[in-house]
Amino acid sequence: MRVDPVHAAVGTFFSNSPMFRVPKYQRSYAWEISELEDYLKDLEETYNKRKNGTPINHFFGGMVSVESTVTGVVNQKRHELVDGQQRCATFVLTIAAIIKVYHSLLAQTISSGDTTNQSIIQSRIERLTFRFIEFRQEVNRQTRVVESLILSNADSQFFKDLIRGLDPAPSRESHNRIKLVYESLISKIQELMPSSALIVDKLDSLEIFQLVIDSDFSIIHIVTYNTQEAYKLFQVLNDRGKSLTEGDLLRAKTLELLEGFQTQQNSTESYWDDILKDKSKSTENFLRWIYQSNNGSRAGRNTLFDDFLSSFYPQHNNASISNLEANQILVTTKTIQTEIQIARKISVGSWPYPNTSQPITAWDRNRLNLLIRELGLTVSIPILLASYKLGESKFSEMTQILELFLFKYKVLSNAHIEAAVTVFHRHCLLIRANPTTYNILDFRTDLNNLMSSKVTLTQFRAALDGLSYKVGGGNKPLKYLLMTLEHFKRWYEQGANGNPTCMDKTRVYDFTSTTIEHVYPRNATGTNIDSSLEPLKNSLENLTFMGATDNVAGSNDSFNIKRPIFQASSVGLNIDIGNLAQWTTTELAARKTSLKDMACAIFVI
Repeated sequence: MRVDPVHAAVGTFFSNSPMFRVPKYQRSYAWEISELEDYLKDLEETYNKRKNGTPINHFFGGMVSVESTVTGVVNQKRHELVDGQQRCATFVLTIAAIIKVYHSLLAQTISSGDTTNQSIIQSRIERLTFRFIEFRQEVNRQTRVVESLILSNADSQFFKDLIRGLDPAPSRESHNRIKLVYESLISKIQELMPSSALIVDKLDSLEIFQLVIDSDFSIIHIVTYNTQEAYKLFQVLNDRGKSLTEGDLLRAKTLELLEGFQTQQNSTESYWDDILKDKSKSTENFLRWIYQSNNGSRAGRNTLFDDFLSSFYPQHNNASISNLEANQILVTTKTIQTEIQIARKISVGSWPYPNTSQPITAWDRNRLNLLIRELGLTVSIPILLASYKLGESKFSEMTQILELFLFKYKVLSNAHIEAAVTVFHRHCLLIRANPTTYNILDFRTDLNNLMSSKVTLTQFRAALDGLSYKVGGGNKPLKYLLMTLEHFKRWYEQGANGNPTCMDKTRVYDFTSTTIEHVYPRNATGTNIDSSLEPLKNSLENLTFMGATDNVAGSNDSFNIKRPIFQASSVGLNIDIGNLAQWTTTELAARKTSLKDMACAIFVI
């Protein structure tokens, strides 16, 4: 393997019409807050040293590129960045930030008629632009403008517009990261510039920043001359994802496999661009959920890349692949992208089907939001991904089963979740094997068998006894229980026949805007204090909830004053309270039994 390493200042590599290109197998811009803060600290330290006449060298590691010649241009080299695009992009962003500050000074000189400094600034902007941003190149006697650095497709246009000060709108997480770095660099440069009102002082300061990039920041640029050798070096330098995420590595590997299959590689690249556009932790979660849903087991804690590759891309074991196998890789990646898009919606409690129609209602869709966002039961996502294949009505039924089961099994009773996950995994495989013949009754049966062995009726009633209002927060389970009892109340009162059913789906209470209400006041004062009720005030039997349109005035008043408020409520549980003549320990005991009986009937799968 022939490699030519060169250790030099960053400015050296941008001194002669540079053409740096980020290849398809590279990830999007990935610097997070921690890397940015370190860079800003380095920039400030190096700036201050040079300003004080004691410049230092700051080494930023290496870049690896594949060098090739540009057809039709004499002595022009193109460098495909195998490693180091994060550093290279950040250096260019730094120059773009300096140019941005120069433009603000340029406006001042134009406004004041300072033609001397106006000319100096315009000259500096032009020199920096034609080194770090773009340059003119003659190809076969035709002049064109060439980018000094082009990022991968996902970031290319955004980066191109941003470094020209065009203020593009971010459309993915990597764009947000690029914009944050750019704006932070502008702020840091302005912060370190002298407070003097003299333009010349500011120009001297900006020149110091240029010298820092040109002379004080250094890297080792390792140049290779063969793409396959570069792939190998790339993988060695990023051994097992120390700097790359599992998604980045999967993208790199699949695009490497497709070398020589340009059409399939281009399409696969576009799918990966969409797959990887979220924050890295979100993408990892999506990939893990998809792996579970398709394999009926979890990927290893530290082996997601290997496990996912073996499961979805068995072609990676081949010394070379055929056109048929290239097409299979393309189709697989498209399938993963589709499942990622579904997972994105489910993971935030958003209904995954477009153009919802009857019999699915807003109430049905809201159950997914309650399950995932409000209760945080993301353990259900792998089986929900599989259930998507059952169609909208059955997906809704599965959601409601999971909601009732997991609230009783995990949230209230805190039973060991792995036993439930085992059931979920088995049914993921059953659903995916044949969605058209899958019988949801089998899922209900398995969950009921698990529940009967792990959470007895006595244990569930005891868990309900332990549910109370917590001052300062943590009351989502309590609010969810009360709202669910309300939704299924009419079904319960009509005999509780068949599976639990909401008899009136026109009432959809917004979880966030509803409030928990104490019947006997939580902060009773004066004559409203009842010593017999004080110990029970935060217990389930003394609690209800108010809808967004209900009158919640009089929270700390006596029961006689609050009775009309309860009677006028849209909530049936409140009307029952309002129809009572008094609120004593007798009524509380009766209500506690009633609520527990209702819960035991409703939370049956």
